[in-house]
Amino acid sequence: MPLFVAQHRHPPEHCPASAEMGSLLLSRVSAATAARYGVAIEAEALIDGEHCLLLVVEAATRGAVERFLAFLPWPDGLQVRPACSAEEAVERGSCGPAHQPVPGAAP
Repeated sequence: MPLFVAQHRHPPEHCPASAEMGSLLLSRVSAATAARYGVAIEAEALIDGEHCLLLVVEAATRGAVERFLAFLPWPDGLQVRPACSAEEAVERGSCGPAHQPVPGAAP
């Protein structure tokens, strides 16, 4: 299944870890909830002092990850990017995009 990194940045006043929203965050960023969206959480972290949530997930599509995280406040703060493991990058000889454009081919 493809790997993605989801990053959610938010202003302090919209922090999903606040006392008002923390229980929602814990219930939604869970293996059981993620599975309902076809997402598997590999790792998660909140960067201290930066109001930034990072998730490394596996999912069939970027859209599945976006639907899983749609509950987060400040929707403009969400970025979902395709990723790969170090092993996969070494196997393909680069940490560049998985599918390199063919020179001279139409986009």
